[in-house]
Amino acid sequence: MKLKFIPNALSIGRIVLCIPLAIIPFVVQTPFTWFYILLFAFAAVTDTFDGQLARRIKDAKSELGATLDSVADICLVAVIVFSIMPKMEVWSWIWPSYICLLTFKIIASTSIGFIRFKEFVSLHTLSFKLLIIVLFFYPILYFFIGAGLFINVLSTIIGICALFIVIEEILIISMTKRPERNLKSVFGVKAANRAAEAELSAKTAE
Repeated sequence: MKLKFIPNALSIGRIVLCIPLAIIPFVVQTPFTWFYILLFAFAAVTDTFDGQLARRIKDAKSELGATLDSVADICLVAVIVFSIMPKMEVWSWIWPSYICLLTFKIIASTSIGFIRFKEFVSLHTLSFKLLIIVLFFYPILYFFIGAGLFINVLSTIIGICALFIVIEEILIISMTKRPERNLKSVFGVKAANRAAEAELSAKTAE
């Protein structure tokens, strides 16, 4: 296998791993075993490696790779929300709130992206990547400390932060003149639009 294909292979592997991770909680009494947590941790760790490798390996960065990374992230978040959280002893309103938030993110971002750019757009803002890291460690932390006030408060904080991050993503997709998957935050929209206009002007001049 050529080195440039390794990041995409890791993303695809993460998507495939989501299948047993999603099924196991429905066929066993509790998914919180060493085997399951190690499997989940391995899937979460690949999220860090595929992006770093794509940036370091020559010709590894691509639109396909960015899309696979985004799809893999969404799949693993869906595993947390739909398969793991029902088994966690958290406040009763937290799980439905996460379902609504994830559904809102997928429908709103995807719809606006297709309407404006005729393609799937999922952003890699700094706040979103930080949220993904925290969310991936969330079930692992629960495995070690169990249910309690801390986990419930953490769940609430993550949910509130996620709402603002989803709103930021929707604003960026709505305001940019072209898909800007690697835009760091909403504060970079003006600069990105100026760059898009300059590029368009240069092409027109040619």
